[in-house]
Amino acid sequence: MKKILVVMLLMGFWVHLGIASAYAVEKISSGVKEYLLEKPTWGMIEWNSATLPQGYWYPSFEMVYLSTQTYFDKGKEKDFPRGRDSTSYIISGKLQYGVTNKLTFGVDIPVVATQKVDTGGLYLKPKKFKTGATSVGDIRLFLKYHIFDRYFWSVSAEAGPTLPTGQPYNKVSAKQSGTGDGQTDLNFALKGDILLNEESFIKLNLGFTHQFQRTYRNQADSLIKEKLGDYLETEAGFVRNFRTFGMGGSIEYYWWQATKWNDVVHLDPAYLCNLSLYFTIGDSQPQKQGKLAFFLDFPLTGDNAAAIYRLGISLRSIFK
Repeated sequence: MKKILVVMLLMGFWVHLGIASAYAVEKISSGVKEYLLEKPTWGMIEWNSATLPQGYWYPSFEMVYLSTQTYFDKGKEKDFPRGRDSTSYIISGKLQYGVTNKLTFGVDIPVVATQKVDTGGLYLKPKKFKTGATSVGDIRLFLKYHIFDRYFWSVSAEAGPTLPTGQPYNKVSAKQSGTGDGQTDLNFALKGDILLNEESFIKLNLGFTHQFQRTYRNQADSLIKEKLGDYLETEAGFVRNFRTFGMGGSIEYYWWQATKWNDVVHLDPAYLCNLSLYFTIGDSQPQKQGKLAFFLDFPLTGDNAAAIYRLGISLRSIFK
């Protein structure tokens, strides 16, 4: 809790109250209205609620290092008693397209380039390592609709499925190892922004994921009806954009229901609290946006949840 308060106080020094400007303007050219990408919606770090103008493409490519060596037990970080350590290098491709000025379609495809998983005692053998794996993780599709922006508020809704394209080594460490859990999920989210002035805003996020039950046979050839718990995620952060770079940070909180095997609780409910920091540099001019973004996630506290450390870099561009 002390860490969270310190971070919030530091972020507070950046806040400058003001009046928000509109996130899109119309340019009259040869009698045709054209929507341009202008600040602050598409500054170096875009609004959380922003959608693309019609006909615009927004591709991004990420390289992520993800490490899980410990877990949280009632707020204390401990070593796994039976392994489950994992280290992954993931290449992720994400593409968004402006269907209309208020509706954006997106697809997110993660590819696990290299992975090491210590399965510990989760399998029949006491120790087993998987290395050098290359596989597509769970693919996510989504539609994002910009509901409204009034005064200093802006809100969007996002929904879509996660497809069971991943091939995790085990269901316990699937999320941490980067492959996804290999099952179909439904994702819903509300994304909002509180605008402080032309270059600063508070980003807010509330998300819910429903995970369907699946049936499979485990290593001992026993039939398992597995229901991974639904989970809720919340986020609150602050962003400050400058002419050629932007920076920000946020607190993320995740809560999972219990996981059940054949209607019996296998894993207790869990929660995880993270601090996320991000920095973006590039050119934010409307017709030639190009960005290089860096991000770092590290855990603060939790219970029954793996401590996930995530470091990444992404290249982004917007064009019509």
